[in-house]
Amino acid sequence: MAYQQASAAPLSSKNYIPSEIFRRPVTYHPTIWGDQFLTYTSDLMEISFHEREQLEKQKEEVRKLLDATGDDSVQKMELIDAIQRLGVGYHFEKEIDKYLQYILYEQIDSTGELGNDLHTVALRFLLLRQHGYYISSGKLQSSLLLNLIFLSSKNWH
Repeated sequence: MAYQQASAAPLSSKNYIPSEIFRRPVTYHPTIWGDQFLTYTSDLMEISFHEREQLEKQKEEVRKLLDATGDDSVQKMELIDAIQRLGVGYHFEKEIDKYLQYILYEQIDSTGELGNDLHTVALRFLLLRQHGYYISSGKLQSSLLLNLIFLSSKNWH
């Protein structure tokens, strides 16, 4: 049996690895599916002209909905979050990036109508971080602190 040295460590029986490992043959039972799925090709990858037209119409409706929703509304952030959770956010990358730029450079520094409740701040933070924008938690800390003070005063009195 031939052996190979595994490392440059001092020679010992631990450092030798056999070059050929003998394994017992395993007999698997044949599958009930055969090799049907090895050669399976789906016709679902190709969509008809009518389906493509319908898809474009629906994408345009979502774009209109994104444009119609005000930039300072929580509904727009919730809509973007829903679009991304559905897995179709890649169709609307331009619109989403444009809005995230607005949030990052205009909305966070101003108070705006968006508000600073916990849900809004967390959603804003989530969307920006998901798209790779760096936003420190310190920027949002003051608004969260005010929110927590408000909530604690409301619950204790």
